[in-house]
Amino acid sequence: MNSKLLKIALTAVFAIPFGFLSSNSVFASGLSSRFEKNQADAYLISCGGGGGGGGGGVAARKKKKAKQAKAKAMFKQRKGLPLTDAEKALLAE
Repeated sequence: MNSKLLKIALTAVFAIPFGFLSSNSVFASGLSSRFEKNQADAYLISCGGGGGGGGGGVAARKKKKAKQAKAKAMFKQRKGLPLTDAEKALLAE
């Protein structure tokens, strides 16, 4: 029973006032805003930047479309669905 009482007393005497002091000093010194900015910067770096076109241009989009068309034709062939002439040509390549 004494150990519980001792833990509660130590918490009340040290931890609670320390929590109030540290939280007020963090907000007063601007550490929280710097921390948030650093977190946002780290997120942007890990995601590859803050925007941009992405995709690599027209050639990359055409290559991606061709790959998707071939995958669609292969799927139709596996399922036994009728293929168009263009899809047959894609699969013959």
